[in-house]
Amino acid sequence: MKINFYFQNAYYKNVVVHFDLKGAAPKADFLLKVFKLIKSNGATGILLEWEDTFPFLGVLEENRATDAYSLEDVNKILKGASDIGLNVIPLVQTFGHLEWILKLDKFRKYRENDIFPQVICLADGEAVSLVKEAIKQVIEVHIRYGISFFHIGADEAFQYGVCAKDMQWFAKNRKSKEVLAAEHLKNIAEYVKSFNSEIKVLAWHDMIRNFSPTIIESTRLDTIIEPVVWDYSETLQQQNDLTWRQLAGTFQTVWGSSAFKGANTPSTQEISPIHYMRNNRQWLIHKKEYGLLFKEFRGLIITGWSRYDHFAVLSELLVSGIPSLVLNLQVAQGGFYAGEDIVLKKTAQAMSCSHSIVVDDPKSLIGYGVFTAIHSDIPHLSERLEKEVFADNSVRGWLGRMNIRHNYTQLWYFSTIAPLVKSLQADADITENKLRTLMGEIYSENTINEWIYEYLDPITEKIKALSKAVERLSRLRTFPRRSFKILRDI
Repeated sequence: MKINFYFQNAYYKNVVVHFDLKGAAPKADFLLKVFKLIKSNGATGILLEWEDTFPFLGVLEENRATDAYSLEDVNKILKGASDIGLNVIPLVQTFGHLEWILKLDKFRKYRENDIFPQVICLADGEAVSLVKEAIKQVIEVHIRYGISFFHIGADEAFQYGVCAKDMQWFAKNRKSKEVLAAEHLKNIAEYVKSFNSEIKVLAWHDMIRNFSPTIIESTRLDTIIEPVVWDYSETLQQQNDLTWRQLAGTFQTVWGSSAFKGANTPSTQEISPIHYMRNNRQWLIHKKEYGLLFKEFRGLIITGWSRYDHFAVLSELLVSGIPSLVLNLQVAQGGFYAGEDIVLKKTAQAMSCSHSIVVDDPKSLIGYGVFTAIHSDIPHLSERLEKEVFADNSVRGWLGRMNIRHNYTQLWYFSTIAPLVKSLQADADITENKLRTLMGEIYSENTINEWIYEYLDPITEKIKALSKAVERLSRLRTFPRRSFKILRDI
């Protein structure tokens, strides 16, 4: 269902939804359902960050995740998006965030710093060739469906200009590390355009903003790269009049980038749609105030991060973020003609929900069962554990650390403790079985295992530990004389 607001022209020329596939990559069929949903709510394109889920071959085959998409899956995804009119933008990291390549021993020699497998040694031709190989393989699959834009990443390169070959480059060229980085990005952008000169190359802005206007002009980055300014805060705290004017002084075209999930904390699982709505509404304000500084404010990329980086734990799942995604697509479509209450109401209508706050009642949501398990069942289980068990005076008095470790307790109170723990254990088992069944329709077994290990097991482990303690202590009939030696773990 498409919602029409009170305006004729779209506020953004391009509204692109980012899919971060390096964590909890959904099955192809689920992605296709999401594509239809976002298309009906105003999205014009998608940004696919494959990372190690792409079916790389040859020198990069060992870097491919064991449950990466098959080539058949990739074509199914790309065709499905193309068939409904979504502009598909591939993203391949080319500067920082190359952990997926550099983590392996055989590519360790290409790191800027041996300790951190994050940034390639920029002056190392072999390292750069690896990045180009990744680009080549992705483009060769994507190109049959059309490539208008290609994103080369290039954010959060925390340390560069320290490897041996970089040092040799500095000595030979008498130039700064910023020049080296700018020339690297130029080299990569030109390589992308060698496949089709009409491709427009995008890059995150946070490293580029460190380059002086002289460097940008001398390397002609302003003619070959379109910066994407990302800020996921509620106030766009990193952007102001000065930063916008500095960027407009060197680049004629710019993009903005907001978030709908995965940009709150690294390990958040319960979505915060109001937080992301405020971020996206702030982008409306900045686009209105500063967009005219540029020849073109080409569009907004609404990001949905799955991990903060390759090694991080999973952040919000895509299935959890869908209400926020639809909500913020409505924000992007609504411009300044819709207040928060109207946007929330329209979002609920778009998802056939009965309430204006969509997160409270997303019954028509694809993946609704997983959503409710994460936002209701698991929090309820955790709350019960804290309130019914750990806050219970019988537990606090006779099933504490000292009691469990030193086999010293009053069994009289176990008549109330044991049923509580048994009930929780049963609920934990039911929750896990339910979650595995529902997630199995959307995610691979590896993703399910990882998510449960990180976010459900900490609760279940506490319950099982208490259950074992109750069972063991219940068999005791004699106890040691005081004072006995206290056994510590430190």
